Amino acid sequence: MDARYVQGQLRGIERRLERSDPWLAALLAGRPVRVPLTHRRCFLAGLVCLGVELVVLGLLLALPLVFAGLLLLMVGARLHLTRRADHGRDG
Repeated sequence: MDARYVQGQLRGIERRLERSDPWLAALLAGRPVRVPLTHRRCFLAGLVCLGVELVVLGLLLALPLVFAGLLLLMVGARLHLTRRADHGRDG
């Protein structure tokens, strides 16, 4: 087969992949894949709410729930700080 023909076919496949699934195309190309900010904010808010609920329930019912809640709150704080660092680099 002709090398130009094969290269053209590969470029066509790449363009179709870019249109159909840009996340996968970026991942395969080695470009950084960004999580949409709205999804990350919703996840972070849910994580913090769940952490607060576990702390409160742990204080009322069982001490291990307090540990789990505090762990979730620490993960939420880490994600929040990471988000701020990413945002500062882009803008």
